[in-house]
Amino acid sequence: MGNIIAEIEFTSLRIPTFELPWPERISPNVELIETRMLEWAERYELFPNQTAYKERVKRTRYAWLAARCYPNASPELLQTIANYFVWFFLADDLFVDRVEKVSPDTLRNLTAMIDVLDFNCASQKPVYGELAWLDVCKQLRRLLAAENFERFAQGMRLWSTTAALQILSHLQDKPVGIRQYETIRRHTSGMNPCLALSDAANIGAVGPDEYYHPDVQRLCRHANNIVCWSNDIQSLGIEMRQPGQFWNMVGTYAGSGYTLQESVDYTAERVKAEIISFKRLSHKILLSASPQLCGLVQGYEYWIRGYIDWVMKDTKRYATEFAAGDADDRDVLSSQT
Repeated sequence: MGNIIAEIEFTSLRIPTFELPWPERISPNVELIETRMLEWAERYELFPNQTAYKERVKRTRYAWLAARCYPNASPELLQTIANYFVWFFLADDLFVDRVEKVSPDTLRNLTAMIDVLDFNCASQKPVYGELAWLDVCKQLRRLLAAENFERFAQGMRLWSTTAALQILSHLQDKPVGIRQYETIRRHTSGMNPCLALSDAANIGAVGPDEYYHPDVQRLCRHANNIVCWSNDIQSLGIEMRQPGQFWNMVGTYAGSGYTLQESVDYTAERVKAEIISFKRLSHKILLSASPQLCGLVQGYEYWIRGYIDWVMKDTKRYATEFAAGDADDRDVLSSQT
């Protein structure tokens, strides 16, 4: 993509905001959840650099994302979800999202995550984050019904396997087609396992007949698209500084001949269209929904609004002033795996 995403062009971009009809919510336990999450991450040695990398996690505020997206979750479940978030973002950055080249450890790292799900145990020589991931899975198995856990686990298996497609796409000289990008993004974002927790963390588990209804699954895809594609705009300033990582939706459109501003604007219009589609379809679903399904739909709304509020009010994950330092932290992490 080269000069298309020049820094001078980025600083002059008009970055849109999104109007959402759902009220802001956040769990009152967020401060305690954050403290315990950091202690948990340190106990499982997720901070290779105890100064710089831990500070990066602190300014990201993953517990705030959990507290906004699951405001009604029990403290125990919310704590497990926050732990999962810090593990997921760190592992995803290392194994998938910011990988500049395939290393001898790539397959070992990703298959280890699948094996934890399949066997409910760690390997004899655990890779980075494997023991933390096992703890998350054991806690979720204990807190969720078996079928609910398997929905989450299926999303995570797809994250691990579709990661190979994302890494492959990052090795290309040109962006993949937009349809192919959307498929990869839908699964490597981690949104599917997160959305699978929305009912259990709210009113209660939805039965399989309602959960797997085509309209409900379509609503889940709308929620996934809204979060992922808006993130493609909000993370652009960081990703343009990472070689091979700028082929998100905005970058893909820009690589096809649009200006960067046109690409941002068109992506934003697609996000707005998804919000409208979500609202229309949710209204249809709620006309005959059980209380649990109503809770699931509300949980999707929490996720959309919670993510946007987290970006606007809480996190520094996408702040461009930290981009160079974060890249150095990743080098420290990569050298230890």
